Amino acid sequence: MLKHPLQMLSSRRDLHQARWLFWLFLASLGMFFLATLTTYVIIRTQSSLPIKREYAPVRLPASFWLSTILMLATSVLLERAVWFVRRERQVPFRLNLIWAAAFGGGFLVVQAASMAQLLVTHFSMSDGSTKFYGLTFTLALVHALHVLGGVVFLVWILVRAHQNFFDHERYWSVSHCAGYWHFLDVVWLAMLATFLVTG
Repeated sequence: MLKHPLQMLSSRRDLHQARWLFWLFLASLGMFFLATLTTYVIIRTQSSLPIKREYAPVRLPASFWLSTILMLATSVLLERAVWFVRRERQVPFRLNLIWAAAFGGGFLVVQAASMAQLLVTHFSMSDGSTKFYGLTFTLALVHALHVLGGVVFLVWILVRAHQNFFDHERYWSVSHCAGYWHFLDVVWLAMLATFLVTG
């Protein structure tokens, strides 16, 4: 019976540990976002309390829908990149990474404009009736900061791809990057749904 070299066994153990750490990281982020959205819902629906105060309904910027499309497109492109690198198709692999990085950066640009619009509305009235625009801005900002981290991760993957680092055996970093963006997709869609339902 053939035995695996010690180096191969060590790298597989490291890969197994990296996968567990990645999933633990996503689980902790998931709990954080779930807690923030739950807090938002509780505060937004406090109108049932004896002391009731009227707040303006939150009208989301139309550009949120464009940023949603950019976010989902980034995930699709990253999933395609994983598919290509597993089959050693380096040219389409890198091309999908380039487009994914462009769309990810586009999300940040569009999101910055959307959040600026939320802040303008938040400060437009002195009676505090637009309070939830500020809270919506804060949640969108927290998500955007995590997307920024995802863009940095993606750029690192892109640089390593142009150094011929990834192949059909070494592609787990690309897979983790795609998984992280899928997670950000789910969080963003959950946020949008929360904003719309409690609006």
